[in-house]
Amino acid sequence: MKNRPRGTYTFVFTDIEGSTKMLRALRDEYAQVLRVHDAIIGAATTANGGEVFGSEGDAQNLVFTDAASAIRAAADAQRALSGHGWPEGQEVRVRMGIHSGEAQHQGDDFVGMTLHETARIASAGHGGQVLLSPAARELARDSLPEGVTLRDLGEHSLKDIEEPLRIYQLEIEGLTAEFPALRTVGCGRTELPTHLSSFVGRAELDAVKDLIDGSRLVTLTGPGGTGKTRLSIQVASEVAERFPDGTYFVALDAITDAGLVMSEVASKLSLAASADAPIDRVISHLRDRNVLLVLDNLEQVVDAAPDVSRLLKECPSVTVIATSRMPLRIHGEQEFPVPALSVPARGDVVDAETAEGFEAVRLFTERVRAVRPDYSLDDATAPIVVDIVRRLDGLPLAIELAAARVRMLSVEALGRRLDKRLGMLTGGGRDAPERQRTLRATIDWSYELLDEPDRRLFARFSVISGGARLEEVERVCGPADELGREVFEGLESLSGHSLLVVSEDGEGEPRFAMLATIREYAAEQLDTSDEAADIRLRHADAYVELAEEAAPHLVASDAARWNDRLEIEHDNMRAAHDHVVALDRADLGMRLVIALWRFWAGGRGHLHEAAERIDTVLGLPSAERQSAALRSRAEAAAGGISWWRSRWDDTYRHYAAALEHARASGDRALLAEALYDAGFAAAPGDMSPLDRYSVGRPLFDDSLAFYRELGDKGGEASCLWALGFASAADGDIAGAIDLGRQSLALGRELDDPFRIGWAAHLVGVGSLASGQRVEAAAMFGESLELWVDADDRPGTVLGLMDIAMLAGAHGREKRRWQLAGGADRLRAETGADLAAADLGLLGYRYDQKPETDEQRGWFDAGAGLSLVELVALAREEVQPA
Repeated sequence: MKNRPRGTYTFVFTDIEGSTKMLRALRDEYAQVLRVHDAIIGAATTANGGEVFGSEGDAQNLVFTDAASAIRAAADAQRALSGHGWPEGQEVRVRMGIHSGEAQHQGDDFVGMTLHETARIASAGHGGQVLLSPAARELARDSLPEGVTLRDLGEHSLKDIEEPLRIYQLEIEGLTAEFPALRTVGCGRTELPTHLSSFVGRAELDAVKDLIDGSRLVTLTGPGGTGKTRLSIQVASEVAERFPDGTYFVALDAITDAGLVMSEVASKLSLAASADAPIDRVISHLRDRNVLLVLDNLEQVVDAAPDVSRLLKECPSVTVIATSRMPLRIHGEQEFPVPALSVPARGDVVDAETAEGFEAVRLFTERVRAVRPDYSLDDATAPIVVDIVRRLDGLPLAIELAAARVRMLSVEALGRRLDKRLGMLTGGGRDAPERQRTLRATIDWSYELLDEPDRRLFARFSVISGGARLEEVERVCGPADELGREVFEGLESLSGHSLLVVSEDGEGEPRFAMLATIREYAAEQLDTSDEAADIRLRHADAYVELAEEAAPHLVASDAARWNDRLEIEHDNMRAAHDHVVALDRADLGMRLVIALWRFWAGGRGHLHEAAERIDTVLGLPSAERQSAALRSRAEAAAGGISWWRSRWDDTYRHYAAALEHARASGDRALLAEALYDAGFAAAPGDMSPLDRYSVGRPLFDDSLAFYRELGDKGGEASCLWALGFASAADGDIAGAIDLGRQSLALGRELDDPFRIGWAAHLVGVGSLASGQRVEAAAMFGESLELWVDADDRPGTVLGLMDIAMLAGAHGREKRRWQLAGGADRLRAETGADLAAADLGLLGYRYDQKPETDEQRGWFDAGAGLSLVELVALAREEVQPA
């Protein structure tokens, strides 16, 4: 096939799905796996008259003179890959894309749009799947190999290809033919809660779906317990196909601050940190996307209505289903009052078959079977059940709570007891809707069934926001001698009464939570007691201590695990902050923000919120009464958040205040830390990040002297690192490398991955600047691995930028611009602009933009890669030759 002119060829592009995960699992054995994979692909290609003309990592580029040969080669390769005995139970799953078209043969390579189109087709598939373009299908339709057929997967939009393309899948006899949906443009996620119990059909389902056709904001209103949430989820699941860019459920039941609604939306959309306000980030992401958002439990944050209105105005293809006890009252809103479930009319005599035709009766019987599997409705009990659901006004939550009682009571006993309770406890004010008073009566009734220890636990649990592990529940709601029983026993009891929901967190630990309506009722019980302030303070104490337990881990090897833990507990951290603010406990508030600031700055989208929370704590009346040491650390936390937000004057102000308080404290270790921090913003005003190191040199020198006097090697390592960049700023590259190596040696001595990563980064940059590319590669590779393992997202972005710079120094322009494009996208998502300080070395800026069409193509391709794919690409650059 050598030296052929421009003509029609058939290309097959392949790559291994999950290769990075496999590399981590197999380590040294991965190289052998890759060699066998390459041999299998190569043998199938050669046997069918093709040629392997390019490879990068686990990706192979094949070319054939006819489509039928390409298809035979793909089928042969997939069979061989599937039948091979891979080590340690691994399965090498290769995705393939086949496309035919014109291309120019130049040297050992090919060029032309056909190759780009082939790559896009291959990237849409999954491991083990072979995708085929219409052009390839047309050329091979009459000569498919035996045992191979084609399945039409319909039209799909592929990135950078203007018109939708019909895609076909090879079905190879003996191999699986079932795969997930293709990874194509507009293949949005559907993220809706999964319910283990069935949805009891509502006549209103079609009505709400029809409303969505004519309105982009449909608000399901009604009192608590009418089933608004369940209805919204069912509607969303049935219309999800109308929204190609995704359907997302945003739970707001743990949020009481309207300003946090868009933060929750941003989190659900996986929009990471930025200096922009959450509403701006959400709008920027959704402006051109066709998305359905379900905003659940908006009533307690109805002041977020203006943000919802702005979102709809600026994002013309976004639709919102809201659930709330009241309408939002904004332009374009279509309110839909959610009625109760259908019940037989009063006075109607019904048998079992007729009764189960009504939604309320069907829900009751299904939920009773969940606790009494042998239960069945008969003609004798049907009138009793009809009376129960009618007296509960068909409210789903009330029915479910009542049905749970059948675990202990017969239906007849339930009817008698419920009748008595409803007569006594109609609850609420006369201006409240009757169904709301009935729901209160139902919860009142469930509460009355509790003994005194369970009632006390029930009320105390209301301070927990978003759920908690057992250890935190015990810390907040115990101890046993106060409650009158062990906390775990009480939780079991409340769960059995359907007043608690139990699930598992990501580490397999049980997590306990209350539904929002029940939690609201429980909070009322707490407020009527004489222990409300004490329990809220106990909650704040518990979560301040958890945050302080987590803090040292955020710069250790297990940082990823602890960041995930804090993300799960973030609603409780917010509640703890709110408690200390309400109680004017600046001491606890300062401890909380000191412990949490690195989590807030860790690329998970909390910077904007963190700044507001820290400012609130620093502004409490009791803040000025705190010790100088505590105030210094709190100001330092505020400075750290301001630094990551690029608010330089605020950074200077907070770090200067921290230094002043540290001097007043007389604590030399604290003074050393404050001097170090202040060095990063030694003067207000605009200047380059690199120049800030130079200006801060005297402060770094003073800090280093204190740390050495104290024998604090960790602090010494940090100062040496900072002084190294100050040397780089002053043009002393050799001095920067020497200081970086000293810092690195101390980091290794302390086995401190945080300091090792940053010191290796400094040595790598200096080495590259001085032409020592081998050492630069080793340093960049080490720092990247440490940051990836720690889930340090700003650090990972910096590592990718380092390696892009290295690839450019080697003349590997494609890889350079792919990494630069990917890092640029991730930098914007994580708010990691400060990690991208312009070091002024090699004439290369970390935020450099491509200039030629070819560079832009590579840059854009890199921006489309996932973090895992980018890290794998970077590893290829730094691995030894």
